[in-house]
Amino acid sequence: MTVQDLINALNKIEDKTLLVRVHEARPECEECSWNDPNYWLERHLDSISEHSTGSSGYELHGEVLLTGYE
Repeated sequence: MTVQDLINALNKIEDKTLLVRVHEARPECEECSWNDPNYWLERHLDSISEHSTGSSGYELHGEVLLTGYE
């Protein structure tokens, strides 16, 4: 998913006050979903980090890192 894909998907959500949770998809374990931990994104903007393409460690591909907690 690209940043633009994420922005487009989030713009479709009507209630912009909702918290964001990340679900870890584990298709190999059908019974795990009820016991999976909840990962929540941090509420402050410094929890979003950009690593530009060409920077150290990201020579070929950059990324955006969203930091969360359990």
